[in-house]
Amino acid sequence: MVLFAAMQWLIRQRWACILSLVTVAVACPHSAWTQPALSTGALADAQQMDEQGVKLREAGRLREAQPLAEQALAIREKALGPEHLEVAKSLHNLANIHLFQGEYAAAEPLYRRAAAIRTKFLGAEHLEVTKSLNNLAALYIRQSRYVEAEPLFTRVLAVQEKILGPEHALVGMTLDNLAVVYSSQGHYTTAERLHRRALRTLEKALGPEHPSVARTLDNLAIVYSDLGDYAAAEPLYRRALQVSEKALGSEHPDVATTLNNLAVLHTERGDFMGAEPLHRRALQISEKLLGPEHPDVALSLHNLAGVYEDRREFTAAEPLYRRALAIREKVLGPEHSDVAAPLSGLGVLYWLQGDYDRAEPLYRRALAIREKALGPEHPDVASGLVRLANMHRDRGEYAVAELLYQRALGSLEKTLGSQHPKVAATLFELALLRLGQGRTDDVPAALQQVRDIQERNLGLNLPATSEQNRYAYLSLVKDSIDLSLWLHLHRLPGNPQAARLALSAALGRKGRVLEEATLTLTRLRNRLPTEEQQPLQQLADVRAQLARLVLKGPAELTPEKYQAQISALRTRARRLEDDLAEAGARLRDLSRPLTLQAVQQALPQDAVLVEFVLYRPFDPRARTPAQRFGVPRYAAYLLPPQGDPWGIDLGEARQVDALIRFWHSWLLDPGAPADGRVFKLARQLHQKLLAPLGFLRGVQHLLIAPDGQLNTLPFAALVGADGRSVLQKYTLTYLVSGRELPLLSQAAPIPRSRPLVLGGPDFARALPSPAPTAPSSVVAQKIRNISETQTRATENLHSPALNGFTVRPLAGALAEATAIAQLLGLPSTQLLTGARATENALKAIRSPAMLHLATHGFFLADQDGLQPQTGFQEPLLRSGVALAGFNTRSSGAEDGVLTALEVQGLDLEGTQLAVLSACQSAAGPIVSGEGVQGLRRALALAGTRSQVLALWPVEDRTTAGLMEQFYRKLTAKLGRSEALRQAQLAVARQPGHSHPYWWAAFVLSGDWRTVRLTER
Repeated sequence: MVLFAAMQWLIRQRWACILSLVTVAVACPHSAWTQPALSTGALADAQQMDEQGVKLREAGRLREAQPLAEQALAIREKALGPEHLEVAKSLHNLANIHLFQGEYAAAEPLYRRAAAIRTKFLGAEHLEVTKSLNNLAALYIRQSRYVEAEPLFTRVLAVQEKILGPEHALVGMTLDNLAVVYSSQGHYTTAERLHRRALRTLEKALGPEHPSVARTLDNLAIVYSDLGDYAAAEPLYRRALQVSEKALGSEHPDVATTLNNLAVLHTERGDFMGAEPLHRRALQISEKLLGPEHPDVALSLHNLAGVYEDRREFTAAEPLYRRALAIREKVLGPEHSDVAAPLSGLGVLYWLQGDYDRAEPLYRRALAIREKALGPEHPDVASGLVRLANMHRDRGEYAVAELLYQRALGSLEKTLGSQHPKVAATLFELALLRLGQGRTDDVPAALQQVRDIQERNLGLNLPATSEQNRYAYLSLVKDSIDLSLWLHLHRLPGNPQAARLALSAALGRKGRVLEEATLTLTRLRNRLPTEEQQPLQQLADVRAQLARLVLKGPAELTPEKYQAQISALRTRARRLEDDLAEAGARLRDLSRPLTLQAVQQALPQDAVLVEFVLYRPFDPRARTPAQRFGVPRYAAYLLPPQGDPWGIDLGEARQVDALIRFWHSWLLDPGAPADGRVFKLARQLHQKLLAPLGFLRGVQHLLIAPDGQLNTLPFAALVGADGRSVLQKYTLTYLVSGRELPLLSQAAPIPRSRPLVLGGPDFARALPSPAPTAPSSVVAQKIRNISETQTRATENLHSPALNGFTVRPLAGALAEATAIAQLLGLPSTQLLTGARATENALKAIRSPAMLHLATHGFFLADQDGLQPQTGFQEPLLRSGVALAGFNTRSSGAEDGVLTALEVQGLDLEGTQLAVLSACQSAAGPIVSGEGVQGLRRALALAGTRSQVLALWPVEDRTTAGLMEQFYRKLTAKLGRSEALRQAQLAVARQPGHSHPYWWAAFVLSGDWRTVRLTER
């Protein structure tokens, strides 16, 4: 039996499951007193009504159950008198129905009367008495009367353990109930211990798929979620949901409970889109089963309003809050602690819009209710204090606000600990107060505390969740990061502490999702036994199916069936990703947070890190809280191997982005004079982006971590004031973030197979399986039979247009592959060309020392045209390469279209270098802080150490020459970045090739050092 109790909230609320004792008779000691046997007829009918009512109640059909329970009680009272044990049974059953319907005033006297009857005839230590006491205590929980609930549960537990022993199922249920009392009061350590003991007891007594086990899982997850440990909470919620749906059906109150709690978890991690459908489903179940005015309906309305509020959809949120408030005031009374939640929600809604006069009375009423119901040191009271303090601060009433913040901090640290996310949130608001007070020098210390707490919680939660959830969780720390950057750049530019705080905060976010995903896959590949790695292959297969379906289009399928198939594959992929993330987290090593010192130690002595970052400037004069952060700007930070970093604001991002787009239009026109508009724009961009950094003497190597549209910029082609290009002065290496450097300084995994060179695929046909390496003379004959020269571009396409699209042979790619294989050494290098260059063959390779692909590439640039039937963008389906059989969509058992989504499923752990000598292989959608969502990212996830890719369509034969030069330098033991630089300089010196179009397209990301070449 499940009874619900309100749990902790900031603005959101959860359901908590309180386990009631079963209402069927249990084995009891013989009583010294007996009552007359029941007569037949009417009393038999009453027995049947009670049994049917219990079944309806357990199915959530409360409105059907209530009249049956009322009739059974009336029959028994008339036949047996008011103090018979069977009357107590009916009283108890009817009280349960009132409790589930939120009719607490009606339920309490029924429980008390039932308990009195049972105690009179059975004695105080009887299991029938504990049933009534348990549910009376559950009623107190629902009313936030925790002080009254605790001794009742303790009494019940003592009787059960004495009569039934410590491992009985009823003991487990009561332990769970008692744990909820403690968690409701913020005593999480005690609550966790009791929940875990309850879970062990129930799993042993009832089995792992019993509804009571699901309820305990749900309650334990609430504790972890309230502690900010979302990674621990989510798998418990998902298991609880699975068990409840299997045991009780998809439309049961327990299912609605877990859906609501899982939705709250999504909200707390910033995934508002993921939360909405869960809340809506919970609301639908509750309204259907409980009616439109039940407190649990109000809870779903309240939480759904919170989702709209977070999305700044204020007009959608307000009526939901008001409806939730009206239900709770009507059903629970105006002083119930649950009434405070919609009051606070409305207050926040008005505060976000700058309407402080409407917010204040709501805040004060909510705070008074909670202090009276929960006590002065409850976390919910502290949250109310913070909200009230925010309002006073924004009005300029700093002294009042500071007192409230300090009181809230003391309470939160006492009840939740100093590392809780709510403590970080309060410290952030206190930092804004310091700004308002003009105490700017005190702000870095406050923000450092915020960052330390956030970093601890990021490390706790990011490893064990999917990529989508990682993005959502990181969005929750964006405000503090942007404030740290603005503070240094605009208020404390000469403060070394502020500079280190700003750069470390930026590095805490940039590249974080890629790093976590890569580490997860590395752990799984390296530490799981082979037989346990099946989910990795399953995920790769599902992604391949999704790629084929999306790129093929609906074909003969109806739009509805097409959408359904895509949705099913996405759901399957998401579940596999969640499971793999959880498995990877279990294998994780405990690591310290990234430090600037660790980044500096990984820098070469002749290099500097240039970390570009997009940030939103803070506006201390904003009229409303929703307007605090302005339009994005670029900043650049320079970090040398020793000493402090320093940074500079580079201006509004939209202005820089417009200049980049304008330059691109000239870069892609090789017929334009190199000393004309291309040269002038290159100087402008250099003056805007690099000149302000004033590089140190002795610097020869720039490690550049772009952000935003800077990811599309060939920095090598920028021109300084002296008229020399960056390529002429520096070796360049690209990074997603400087946080890659400590990982790159670690020893690389050992490859498991020889280098693979794949080039010049036969797009018209493919062999069913890879064959031995073709002799070089045969390959050369094929080259002489192909005379056509072209770029390696397919062109920018809509996804449906790729269906039926064909490409032409690439003479240069075939020559390039052959030359590179000979440079690396045959037979120590595997060469696949022509019909052998299949998708099947590539996917069968395991960890080659190097990987080189020379072929056509594609990038689906028109986002509006992509997947119109589904209305969803798959970033890693928008870029890829063409392999053998591409034109016929037959490449062994594959289709010859290798997307980035499929590339990330390749096993390239230990591959030192991956070169995609194909047009626009570096292109893709851009995510701020995470770079390009395309082939480069996919190759990194697959395990490659470094990558060479092209920013734009590249000419076939020139590319072949550049790549041959690059590999000659590699075999001469030059570092990867320097080898590419020398190759590009060689092309630029060729007659007619001084324009950057010919030499600047390729960029190297990741490890810049020399590669270990296989001995011939």
